[in-house]
Amino acid sequence: MDTSTFAAMLALAQLDRPRAVDPLSAEWVMLILLAVCVLLAATNFSSPRKWRLLSQAMFRMRLGRQALREEVDLQDRTLIGLLLAAAGVSALFAWQSMSVGGGTVPAYLVLLGLVAGTVIVQSLLLSVIGALLHVDHGLGEYLYTGLLLFVLLGAALLPLTVLIAYHAEWRQGALAVGGVAIGLLLLYRWVRGAWIGVGEGVPIRYIFLYLCTAEILPVLLLLKASRHPITPLLNP
Repeated sequence: MDTSTFAAMLALAQLDRPRAVDPLSAEWVMLILLAVCVLLAATNFSSPRKWRLLSQAMFRMRLGRQALREEVDLQDRTLIGLLLAAAGVSALFAWQSMSVGGGTVPAYLVLLGLVAGTVIVQSLLLSVIGALLHVDHGLGEYLYTGLLLFVLLGAALLPLTVLIAYHAEWRQGALAVGGVAIGLLLLYRWVRGAWIGVGEGVPIRYIFLYLCTAEILPVLLLLKASRHPITPLLNP
């Protein structure tokens, strides 16, 4: 057997060898990222003013009653689309973080349900408190600004999830940046909640009690649930 024939056979053997597949860049990950980009593009086309509202939510401690009346509506389809996109990206980042960390990883759909459920429960709790007490005291403003900050979190995590999925050498850095972004936005949300409450004349003890029971505790429960997954059967 000459050298050229042996080299050709070796090349064929290497082609037949199964290649390692990176689960973080699976096809379903690309579909989720594509769906999020479509939602963002649809929002930019149908309601470009939403980006101005999101910038106000980030850089202003108070939105103002006029902005709340005219530009924030929980039944707005563009806002619902942005919330869905943020939930999808946040759950994907959580799944990527736990996949890189190793150990038992919960299904993406389980994490998506946990993220969406936390947002829904907190929103319902604020609405119920306002309805029972027949007062607002900034609850509506805090609800809306919290949802807008959640959308901003999804926008901040989107490029990081892309880097984690398709650039293995940048994963650790992207995960660290994403973790810092989540921590800072959560802290900013709680500080803003206290700011709004004080501005509306709510006693500090009530603000502290609410933040501990309805904000900090659910986050801790979410972290605990993500570390002890219920079932892996829903993995795509």
